Amino acid sequence: MQSFHRALFPQFMTPEGLREGPSPSVSSGAEVLSRPRLTPLLQEEDSHQRLLMGLMVSELKDHFLRHLQGVEKKKIEQMVLDYISKLLDLICHIVETNWRKHNLHSWVLHFNSRGSAAEFAVFHIMTRILEATNSLFLPLPPGFHTLHTILGVQCLPLHNLLHCIDSGVLLLTETAVIRLMKDLDNTEKNEKLKFSIIVRLPPLIGQKICRLWDHPMSSNIISRNHVTRLLQNYKKQPRNSMINKSSFSVEFLPLNYFIEILTDIESSNQALYPFEGHDNVDAEFVEEAALKHTAMLLGL
Repeated sequence: MQSFHRALFPQFMTPEGLREGPSPSVSSGAEVLSRPRLTPLLQEEDSHQRLLMGLMVSELKDHFLRHLQGVEKKKIEQMVLDYISKLLDLICHIVETNWRKHNLHSWVLHFNSRGSAAEFAVFHIMTRILEATNSLFLPLPPGFHTLHTILGVQCLPLHNLLHCIDSGVLLLTETAVIRLMKDLDNTEKNEKLKFSIIVRLPPLIGQKICRLWDHPMSSNIISRNHVTRLLQNYKKQPRNSMINKSSFSVEFLPLNYFIEILTDIESSNQALYPFEGHDNVDAEFVEEAALKHTAMLLGL
């Protein structure tokens, strides 16, 4: 076990290692990492990675405090932070090396074409990095998942892409999905891709992304979310079976009755906040979305 720890932390396992300073190999590595990077790793918030880094800091610090009792606590804390920083830099360096090797550029981040062989090669390397870090519970640099997902969308057929998302190989980030919604037009193929992505997003992010997609399908998702919120605590009350048909643009009794219920709930419960970013989402919006969707399905 001791040899394993020495292999993992070669220059940090003894107080002598702390006093010696960085080795020549570390210095030369730092020079390489200091070059301007071509890889478009975006500096974005990733709560999961932050938690993982926090856990790693805590565990490493406890480990060193037990085994390096002659070293000051501040030095140990700095040593741990330096180690994690170098670890993230090395992951960036692996991706950067492959990026340069295959002559890729930042325009890869735009969904304007199918992935090339070079992009697929980098995607493959990033997938292997992800597998390795997951097995060791190691953190990844900010933007890694976004770049990995963008390359996956470009390089994989839809069924393979969705399988990778469902199995956790690809993690959908808000940044990647926003780019996808903005860059892709509404062809039938892209609509299928967008909808498949949206339904796999966490609810809060999914609601936000829907605002960026000007499409009947997006209106349907918004309407469903609004109806779900209205009916969560709905208790059926005795109602007049007569419906004022004059208030509806189309006479379709099931829809008319449903919209009237929603309107009553909205008017009686003003505490229900409208859909975030959609102040005009109400029963009328739901009715319009339902009629448009029906007309689309019937080919009218």
